[in-house]
Amino acid sequence: MTPSAPFTPASQLFAWEMARASPIHGDSRRCRTPYGIFSKETAYIGTVIETVSSGEKIVALRMSDPTGICTVHLDPRVNGLYEKAEALDVPSFVYVFGTIQTRSQGAASEAAISAVVISPVSRDARNSWILETAQETAERLLRFEETEEFRSLIQNAVSAAKPAEKKQAMTDEEVLSLIESCYEGKSAPKEKVLNALQERGLTKQQAAEIISRLMEEGECYAPKPDIIKLA
Repeated sequence: MTPSAPFTPASQLFAWEMARASPIHGDSRRCRTPYGIFSKETAYIGTVIETVSSGEKIVALRMSDPTGICTVHLDPRVNGLYEKAEALDVPSFVYVFGTIQTRSQGAASEAAISAVVISPVSRDARNSWILETAQETAERLLRFEETEEFRSLIQNAVSAAKPAEKKQAMTDEEVLSLIESCYEGKSAPKEKVLNALQERGLTKQQAAEIISRLMEEGECYAPKPDIIKLA
């Protein structure tokens, strides 16, 4: 994970799948979910939505990702972990490294993370974790048929993590209308059009690129190098 390169790499699971993890008899280092077998060590990034205290100490965090919620217990043997938990904002994005703890209760199972590392991270780091985990998870799910619910959650997670596409400052129709408003007689001076586009928030380069594209698409043309005319 590039944004969190200093952290220990490990198996990555979304909360939805982690909640369905169960122990493997005789194997203390791994757990299983309906979609694979994993190292119990895990790197997780989510949003702290609640802290759980015992006495005056925070002993656990409730964290979420776009697929669900998981519980993160603080390992009492790690010095300074409680103090780090006290300093966290709620809500905030936090990196967790620890061990997936699983236990069976009849036919059901429960899973949580026992954390030895917690650290605040940026939104970019959280989004990077989501995209990497989604890609790895989607590849595993190809081997299974009844995964519609989980696939839908992953798709929503990816949509939330992808950077928003930059919207074009003006539509093509608005640019063509602006060109026409710059007419002096039967055509518009190119420099006048470029200046008008810049006044609408475009850079000079963006304005020139839009005019060039519209010419290539046949929406307008240049009867002379310094003149623009609608087709």
